[in-house]
Amino acid sequence: MKYRARGRKSSGHEFVEFAPALFILLVCIVPPMLDLLYLGIAYAAGWYLNHLQCREVACVPPARKADSLARARVAWEASTLARFVKGRETFSDAQFEDRNPTDNYPIDTAIVSTRIQIQPFLQIPFLGSVPGIGAPIEFSYRSERPQEEYGIN
Repeated sequence: MKYRARGRKSSGHEFVEFAPALFILLVCIVPPMLDLLYLGIAYAAGWYLNHLQCREVACVPPARKADSLARARVAWEASTLARFVKGRETFSDAQFEDRNPTDNYPIDTAIVSTRIQIQPFLQIPFLGSVPGIGAPIEFSYRSERPQEEYGIN
């Protein structure tokens, strides 16, 4: 019978290192990455609200801008996207400018500013004061669109 020295095997150490690596991955990497993906979707949802409002405001006379802003907000809040991101509008305003003073029309452009507040997807306890990760974050948008002709022709 041949004598073999009993020592450590050269294989098997990968399994021992797997548990700490999995812990670091699941605790330190995945939750912030999910929050960042969520913030990207939330930013797109806010842009969509601003786009809806700008489109609505460009189609109405300046005197009816409040109605069109409210109509677009209600349509956005009824969408699945707004419910998913837990967003709410904190401010919206529409302004009108005459970019071409030489024509016969007083208003050419509708400008809409919107701010929304988004709740974080995952509440990470030790990062409680970081906006978007532990605290709500606010996104601001501003867009402009040419004023539509409403009964001019």
